[in-house]
Amino acid sequence: MKLTGYSDRWSVRPGETMTFHVHSVAPSYEAQLVRLIHGDENPHGPGFREAEIESALDGPHPGAPRTIRKGSYGLVAQAMPGGDFSIDAWIWSTLPGPARQGIMVWASGDASAFGLFLGADGHLEVDGEGTMLRSSRALAPKQWYRATVTVSRSAGTVALSVEPGIWLPESVNPDGGEVTLAAPIAAGDGRLVFAAGRLEETPDGPHPREVFNGKIARPRIVGPDGATLAAWDFFQHAGEATIAGVCGGADGRTVNRPSRLMTGPGWPGATNSTTPLPETHDAIHFHDDDVADVGWPVSHEFAVPADLRSGVYALRLRTGEDEEHLPFFVCPPKAEGDAAPLAVLMPTMSYLAYANESLDVSDSVQVSPRQDMTITPERYAYVAENGLKSLYDNHRDGSGIAYGSRRRPIIDFRPKARCRTFDAPHQFAADLHLIDWLTEKDYAFDVITDDLLHAEGASVLDRHRVVVTGSHPEYWTARMLDARDDWLDRGGRFLYLGGNGFYWVTGVAEDEPDVIEVRRYSGTRTWAGEAGEETVSVSGERGGLWRDRGRQPNNRVGIAFTGQGFDRGAAYHRTEASFADVHAWIFAGVEGDVVGAGPSLVLGHGAAGFEVDKADTRIGTPPHAVVLASTRGFTDAYQAAIECFPQIHPWMGGSNAQSGVQSDILFMHGPHGGAVFSAGSITWSATLSASGYDSDTSRITANVIDAFLGGRLPGAPRE
Repeated sequence: MKLTGYSDRWSVRPGETMTFHVHSVAPSYEAQLVRLIHGDENPHGPGFREAEIESALDGPHPGAPRTIRKGSYGLVAQAMPGGDFSIDAWIWSTLPGPARQGIMVWASGDASAFGLFLGADGHLEVDGEGTMLRSSRALAPKQWYRATVTVSRSAGTVALSVEPGIWLPESVNPDGGEVTLAAPIAAGDGRLVFAAGRLEETPDGPHPREVFNGKIARPRIVGPDGATLAAWDFFQHAGEATIAGVCGGADGRTVNRPSRLMTGPGWPGATNSTTPLPETHDAIHFHDDDVADVGWPVSHEFAVPADLRSGVYALRLRTGEDEEHLPFFVCPPKAEGDAAPLAVLMPTMSYLAYANESLDVSDSVQVSPRQDMTITPERYAYVAENGLKSLYDNHRDGSGIAYGSRRRPIIDFRPKARCRTFDAPHQFAADLHLIDWLTEKDYAFDVITDDLLHAEGASVLDRHRVVVTGSHPEYWTARMLDARDDWLDRGGRFLYLGGNGFYWVTGVAEDEPDVIEVRRYSGTRTWAGEAGEETVSVSGERGGLWRDRGRQPNNRVGIAFTGQGFDRGAAYHRTEASFADVHAWIFAGVEGDVVGAGPSLVLGHGAAGFEVDKADTRIGTPPHAVVLASTRGFTDAYQAAIECFPQIHPWMGGSNAQSGVQSDILFMHGPHGGAVFSAGSITWSATLSASGYDSDTSRITANVIDAFLGGRLPGAPRE
C-alpha cells in the first residue's frame, strides 16, 4: 500500500488529544477532517456520504514511507558469563525455515554473537560467527525437546545435547556432539534475545530477523557446577509484556505480543484441570508474523475541539492517486455538558477482532456464493506480507491468531471497505448504515464505544435513556457485560439491532489497552487452540463462549446466535402476539403479516440474514419475552451454529426446520420501566434506507426508538 496509517486511539472526547501515524510513499499528501455518514458505495443505496469539517489538520503534509517490524521475540539485558557455562531450554518447533531461526542468542549490534538456532531444515545449530555444531536429527514438529549448549572456555570446547521430552525411537542414541573452539566465543553486547537470531536497527526501531516459530520454555544459564546462574519464568506476568527473571536472571520484555500461558513440557501434569499452573503453562509461543504496536512516529497531533459534536469522524488522506480514511469516534464529555438521550454503542471490540480479516482461500474454494477474493488485492497483499491479519486468521505456522492491536493499519476499519466473503460491508462500514439512517431521520444522538464501556463501566451508559447497538456486537468483556446488565437493571432501554452478539469472551491487556485477546476452543470458529490453552492470558479467565460461562445473551436480550449464511436474507412473519394492542405500536404504519422482505445493502434481499439470532427458553430467554416475528426458512447456504447441537446431523441446513436456523424479532420489559428490543439479524440496518428511508424496518425501528425515548411503555408492569 502506498498510503495508510492508524490513530493511537479510536475513542476521544472533546478536549482530549489523539495522534495519527501515516505511511506515505508519496513525498506529500493532503489531510482533511471529515464526519462520516454513509460509507457503502452500493448504487442501490444512498452512496458514500461524508462532510468536511474545518480543522487544524487540513492541508498538505510531508509524507514518508514506514515499515512494519513483524515477528515476536523476548529481550533481556543479560551478559554472557565470563567463564564456563551452559544454556538450557525446552523447545517446541512448529515451522522451520525458510531460513534459520534464533532460539536463545546473544546479540552483537545488528548481528548475532553466539547462541542456539533452529536450522532451516529443522536441525538444531550452535552458532558463533559460523555454525559450530549441528544436531544429527531434525526436531519433530510439535514435540518438546530439551536442548543444552555447554561452553567450556577452560577446555576450549562447545557441546550440544538434545533430548526429546517423550520417548522416541531415537532416544536410545543421544543426539548432540562436541567441537574444539578455533577462537574465543564473542560475548556480544549484553542483550540476550529469545526467539530471534538478530535485531536489525532501522529508522523505525529494531526489526527482528530469523524469528522462531514455536514455543520456548524454562530457559536458563547454568554454571559448571550445575547451579543456575540466571533463569526466566515465562509463567509469571503472563498477562503482560514482562519477562520475569529469576535466580539471577534480569527482567525483560516481549515484543509484538507472543502468545502467553501456553502449555509447556510439564503439560498435562498431575491435575484434572486445565487451569494454568506454573509447572504446566510456562511456555511462550512466538511467531514470525506477530505484530502489536507498529511504532510509527507521530504524523499529526489533534486536540479535539470543545464544540465538536459527538459522531463518527475520520482523517481523510489523499495523494494524486490514493485515498485513505483513518476513522475515530468523538464521544460525549465524560461528566460535563449535555448528553443526547439516544446513544449508538459502536462495537469497537468486534472491529478489532475482525481487523484485516483475510480468511484466505484459493479461487477454486467457494465458501460463500457471493465470495470475491479479488476485492482490493493490493490491500490484502499488504496485510499478508506484514503480519496484520485478524483474530479469524492463522499464523504462518498454522496456529490461530489470538491477539489483536489497534496500533497498526487496519484496511477494513474504513468507510468504503467490503468483506471478501460476501462482497458487502461488514462491521464498521456496515454500521454506517445505521449512522446514516439516524442522521437522515434527524435524531439527536451520541456515539459511545466498547472501548469506553470496558474502561469506565455503566457510567458510559447512565447519561442515555436509550442505547442502540451496531450490527455485529460479537466481542464483549466481562466488564462490558456487567456494565450493560447494571444499566438495564436500573431501567435502561436497549435496542439490539444486530446478530451474533455478546458471543466471545474477550480480554483487554491491562499494560497495553490497545490489545485484545480471544481464545477459541468451542463455538462456531475458524480455528481451535491447542488442548489446555483456553485461558485468556491478559485476564486469567476461561475463554471461549459466554454461553459456556453461563452468560448467554438470551438472559438479557432474549435471543442468541443460531446460524449463518451468505447468499441472501429472508423476511420475517409476524406472530399473533405482534397484533395485540400491547405490542401493535411497534408495527404502526406497517401493513401485512410479512416485514423485512425488501432490498438490503448486504446480501441483496431481506432484513434477516448473514448471522441470525432466535429466542430459546431452554437456554435462558425469559418467560415474559415476546417473539413478535420469525423467519420461516433460509437456503442451505445457511448452517446451524455448531454449539446449538450436541452432534452434527444431515438437517443442519437453513431450509430444514430441524436446523433451528431462525431469526426472531423480540421485545421484553425490564426493571424500572426499562425494555429491550432485539432484531436478531446482522443485516437489519442494511435495509433501513430502502424505499427512501421508509421501509417497514425503518418504521419499526423509528417506532421503537421514539417510544423508548418517551415515557411509560404499553404493558409495562407497575412498580
